Amino acid sequence: MISEDKLIKVLIRGRYECYIKKSTEYNPYVKSELYDWDFKMETDDLIFTDSYRGVNPYSGVEYVYEKDRSDPVWLCDYVGYVNRDAEVSAGEIYKFLKEARGKHLLNCNENLFSDYTYENGMFKYETFFQGDVSSLLQTENFYYNNLLAAQQITAGRLKKEKDL
Repeated sequence: MISEDKLIKVLIRGRYECYIKKSTEYNPYVKSELYDWDFKMETDDLIFTDSYRGVNPYSGVEYVYEKDRSDPVWLCDYVGYVNRDAEVSAGEIYKFLKEARGKHLLNCNENLFSDYTYENGMFKYETFFQGDVSSLLQTENFYYNNLLAAQQITAGRLKKEKDL
């Protein structure tokens, strides 16, 4: 069974590889039939996947599997949106979102599920966590000029041996 520490390392690497590194020149995702885009990364004995659909709003799922099992040990669903009346474009919000999440992933010292705040100019990012790895809720707020411009809600859970 996967430990919480090992899970966090895989989540940090997977999220960085698929979302933070994605650019107009490099897209690690592939087209999907079920979702719009899929990403898969194998590392040691684990497989990290991320699949999403839409742009605004968007939704997705993230899973971590042990290579020898078909049921995921980490299950995560997320939804997000940029406010229609935001004073800034969705493109600018998504650019800042990548910057803020990248800073969090690189600076969290493997304490991924900890509250974090980041600011750059008129932009501010806040993420808050409730619960623990067996039932986790994350709220991400994106502000522009002190007004809520976008939000993402994520729920995840690490399955325990008794759940499998």
